[in-house]
Formats: sequence, structure tokens, C-alpha cells
Amino acid sequence: MAAPLSVQVEFGPGGDIRNLLVWIKKNLLKERPELFIRGDSVRPGILVLVNDADWELLGELDYQLQDQDSILFISTLHGG
Repeated sequence: MAAPLSVQVEFGPGGDIRNLLVWIKKNLLKERPELFIRGDSVRPGILVLVNDADWELLGELDYQLQDQDSILFISTLHGG
């Protein structure tokens, strides 16, 4: 199991989760990004929480990031 990773990222006005995923893919995912990203979104089975709320309730990729937002990615996939 991978250890949790905490990073702080600054975006200018208009930054959204779509921009965050591009940044994550470019700067953090060095091996097998397809396990996290599919197209321009996260893969099915990845739960995304914005300030402890499901991102589906907030507009998913179009959610405009705010100062001090906490974005959490949780994989619900596991091996057998």
C-alpha cells in the first residue's frame, strides 16, 4: 500500500479539477498513469472528495478550486 502524499499546488484564477489532474499527471505520475487517469478524468473506481464531499455533487472536473481546498483521491479497487 502506498503512503499518503500531501502536496500544495497553486493555480491562478479559473483553476479547476481538470487543471489539477493535468498537473498531477505531468508532475507526480511517473509510472503507469493509466491506473489513475482515463482520458481527461480519473478512472472508474477512484473516489474524489473535495473538502470531504463527493466531487459528483460539486461539478466534477468543472469544480473551481478555492484557497485551502482539500482534494482527496481514494482507490476503491483492490487485488484478489
